[in-house]
Amino acid sequence: MSNNVNKIFCFNPADYRAQFERDGYVHIKQGVTEDFYRKMAAQVDESIRHKQMKDYAFNDKKQAMYEFPEGGNYIEEVCEAVAGVTGLPSDEILMSERHVKAYDADATAEPDAHKDRYASQISLGLSVHVKEGSTLVLYPEHELDINPFNTSRELRTSMSPDRYPEPRLKKGKRVEIKDSARDVILFRGHKIWHLRANPALTTMLYLKLNAFNCDPLGEDRKTEGMRKQTQALAEVPEAELEKLVPLIGRRVDYMHTMYSRDWQEIPGVMLFGEKHFSLDDHEMKFLRAIDGKRTVGLLARAASEYADRATTLAGIRRMARRGVIDLVPAKN
Repeated sequence: MSNNVNKIFCFNPADYRAQFERDGYVHIKQGVTEDFYRKMAAQVDESIRHKQMKDYAFNDKKQAMYEFPEGGNYIEEVCEAVAGVTGLPSDEILMSERHVKAYDADATAEPDAHKDRYASQISLGLSVHVKEGSTLVLYPEHELDINPFNTSRELRTSMSPDRYPEPRLKKGKRVEIKDSARDVILFRGHKIWHLRANPALTTMLYLKLNAFNCDPLGEDRKTEGMRKQTQALAEVPEAELEKLVPLIGRRVDYMHTMYSRDWQEIPGVMLFGEKHFSLDDHEMKFLRAIDGKRTVGLLARAASEYADRATTLAGIRRMARRGVIDLVPAKN
């Protein structure tokens, strides 16, 4: 890139595609432009001082929401860079998290490994302040199941101690990335166990992205617009509704079937931070059939074996109004 003014990156994403496909991660030394680094470092320090996210504070780490500076197409650049490295379609990538993470001076030197939330298909770390001796540790070849939870803590707390990953990870490949200010680290965040060793006084900006319409925290800039669009499209005439494509809603955490104490089955969905929303059997079957390609009309015809057209369309409207599904125009 010859002109780095209002640019985040100073590398060619395609140069790292083969490595990412092979290893599941890349470390790009000095991949952030000097101009953006100066802006970012000032913003990060200000955010940690005055805009901490109390709900995301840990014992040894503070977090703050990051807001991109004015004057550039920064979010589009991030999505294009991630697409170039990973091969994901840039027009489908959204940013599900954008948090500054600053470790305290007394942070644990070797914390437990963790996986990022389900929505963190790709974790993009920009190194801001890295204390001498601090490294990002990845275990890129072992225990690569996707974290099904939308918090990293839930994965570990769902396990009994005999199923913690450490005994198996100790036998696996351990990669230590020695990063420094202006470096870029990109890896499969919800698959790879990782930790920050010797993290004291280290500060990172982490951007988490995915290409499957998942934004449980509501931090992508287009999520509110998608919600308003879906609410409007839920009210269109049937002929127009059938031409739309349904997607699992951005704010959906998970679908489940709850059992009462007398074993009554109660299917439903959980939007992140909200309470159980019950679905009937027809709606749950429709939800399972969504593939991001077929229109409402095609799915309704496929559902005719268990529900009539009017029932299916009524269920679609109900789920769209609640945010269980998003509705988008079909691609030409």
